[in-house]
Amino acid sequence: MSEVDGDRATHNQQLGLPTAVTLAPMWRRILAQILDQLIVLLPVVAVAVGLGVRDVDDIADHAFAINVAVIATAFLYEFVMIGAWGRTVGKFALGTRAVRIDTGGPVLWYSSAIRALVPLTAGVIPAIGQILSLFVYVRAFLDPRRQGWHDKAAGTIVVLN
Repeated sequence: MSEVDGDRATHNQQLGLPTAVTLAPMWRRILAQILDQLIVLLPVVAVAVGLGVRDVDDIADHAFAINVAVIATAFLYEFVMIGAWGRTVGKFALGTRAVRIDTGGPVLWYSSAIRALVPLTAGVIPAIGQILSLFVYVRAFLDPRRQGWHDKAAGTIVVLN
C-alpha cells in the first residue's frame, strides 16, 4: 500500500467510509448535475413543442403538465440509471458514480428511489420548492463525506471511478 493509499484509508476510516473509495470532487458533481438536468429537460421540451407549446403564454397555460412531465422524467432517469449502473449520463461523463456508504458497493433499488425522490419532493413544495431542492444539493458542500440530503437519506456517497 502506498503512502497516498494509506492516507486515504485512514481518512476514510475516520469518516466511516469504505477504505478503497475516493470521494468525487464537488466540481465534477456540479457539472454532472448540469448535464443530467439538460438530458431530463430535452425530451420534455421536445414533447411540449410537438404538442404546440410555442411561447411564454403557452408555457404558463401548460405549467402544471410541464412540471409533472419534468418531475416524472427526472425521477425515472435518476432512479433507473443509479439503480442499474450507479451512474447517470452526467456521472459517466465526469468519471463518478454513486455507491453505498456502508460497503462501497452498488446502490440498492430502494436507495436509488429514495435518492431520486428527496430533491424532487423538496422541489414541488409551492413557493419555496426550488430553494429547498437547491439546499438538498448544497448540503454536500458542508458535509465532510460530501453527502447531500438525498445521499444521506439513501445511504450513498459519490465517488471517483
